[in-house]
Amino acid sequence: MAEKTAESMDQALVERVGKLDLHASPLEDLQLARVITRKQQALTFYGYSSDNDNSDADEEDGRMFTRRERHDNGNMRYLKTYQNAVDSLGRPYERLVEEKHFDVDGVCRVDVHFALGQSYLYRKHYFANQRLKSESVFWVEDEVTMACVKNGWWRQYYESGNVASEMQYDQHGIRIGFCKRYAPDGVIEWVKDYTKDYNERLAAFNRRKGELSLSVMEAAKQLGFAELPATVKEVNSVYRTKCAPVHPDKTPDPDATEVFISLSRARDVLIAYFEKKDAAAAGKSNGTA
Repeated sequence: MAEKTAESMDQALVERVGKLDLHASPLEDLQLARVITRKQQALTFYGYSSDNDNSDADEEDGRMFTRRERHDNGNMRYLKTYQNAVDSLGRPYERLVEEKHFDVDGVCRVDVHFALGQSYLYRKHYFANQRLKSESVFWVEDEVTMACVKNGWWRQYYESGNVASEMQYDQHGIRIGFCKRYAPDGVIEWVKDYTKDYNERLAAFNRRKGELSLSVMEAAKQLGFAELPATVKEVNSVYRTKCAPVHPDKTPDPDATEVFISLSRARDVLIAYFEKKDAAAAGKSNGTA
């Protein structure tokens, strides 16, 4: 009965206010819709003492927990801060927030940060002298299994502090931009512009796609018609005339192959146009259109 009452209240609220906005809608409506479940903190300033303020309690689901492990000598070995969470199937798991690994001397060698409310995880690896050994960014696709892809800049360093390599990754975990490797003295040993390669291949593909996506008029012009041809017979006649000298079996010229392919695609577009036109006409004559 209570559930039905709640549903009817929700429906009445939807009909009355339509869409809610976190900043523009009245607090009362947001509370009725159970968007905001906290109470308004209304105080009288005069006479207020922060020492006695216990009016704004924290929710339990925001609590952080820290697990600590130590070496036999007492120095910190491992530290993990997490929140208890539940996955989509209702199974509990520990949502990582921070993780650190220390050597036997108590020096932090690995530092991981996975801030709440975002999907980026940052990891830094240190030499014993506390200089950076590597730094990397991960895009976490699943907080439960911690399945990730590489993202952003990944750098490795020599113990001297000089950069050993710089790699950049996009949202797919694929190398992009200028990636480099360096010798210990800072001299570049290897460099590659991946974005340039991708753009060149993309342009080549899009050119072919554009050819495949010719309009009927573009196809007609490519075959040399000033306006749309009247019949398929006319299309085939012009096509054979133009293709004869550029057919791959007739000439060794490598550019001729591209011309032949372009003419063939233009012919295919026009034939498809006439077939569709004839089918529509047949449908009308049969009373099916």
